Amino acid sequence: SARAQLKDASVRVMDFTADEELEELCPVCGDKVSGYHYGLLTCESCKGFFKRTVQNNKRYTCTQNQDCGIDKTQRKRCPFCRFQKCLSVGMRLEGEPAEKHLFPRAPVTHSSRADKT
Repeated sequence: SARAQLKDASVRVMDFTADEELEELCPVCGDKVSGYHYGLLTCESCKGFFKRTVQNNKRYTCTQNQDCGIDKTQRKRCPFCRFQKCLSVGMRLEGEPAEKHLFPRAPVTHSSRADKT
């Protein structure tokens, strides 16, 4: 029946997990994103790296030409280039002005309809 099909469809929707929902890749290293961190959708690893770098006021140096490739398998090789990539893709420190929302909000409208009696 149509009612049974509707019930099955709603169960399938409820079983939809966050992992299935977030199939985007981290703009820093290409790993699977886990949520919004420091103003951007990133993976847990880059979130933690960025947090430790900022909180501990770490200063890194690059042993190459400051253009090391950062990907999931090599993200730990050059922290300097990784942090630069975090910044270049839009991760931001706490308190810095956020860029416009990635998902724009609907404009707020106020009804000024006067009730006539």
